[in-house]
Amino acid sequence: MSTDRPPSREQRHPLQVHVRRLRTDRHLVRVVGDLDLHTASHLADVLQPLVLTGGHSLLVDLSDVAFLDSAGLTCLIAVYRTARSTGARVALIAPSERVRRMLALTGTDQVLHSYASPDAVPD
Repeated sequence: MSTDRPPSREQRHPLQVHVRRLRTDRHLVRVVGDLDLHTASHLADVLQPLVLTGGHSLLVDLSDVAFLDSAGLTCLIAVYRTARSTGARVALIAPSERVRRMLALTGTDQVLHSYASPDAVPD
């Protein structure tokens, strides 16, 4: 029996999340792959604890995100809301063109601000 089914989206672009502390109050989180229904919970599991500590800045690098759906968008908004309630800040870094279009289409770009690089984010 042949298994000629195409690989699922998750198999083609699994989500990778890399966290790096830039300084004591700032983390850079690099996201690589598809941010969708199958992967958003993984990203939320990484981001939510980082914003629960008030006063911290979380920079989310989306330059290598190939696809963003409503579940991924909901994840980012939930992290933003948690950050607001704890006094933390969330900024997006260099979202890919596809991600920028989705943010603009939904109006999320008016709430989650994007910057070209981590150095461009104000303190």
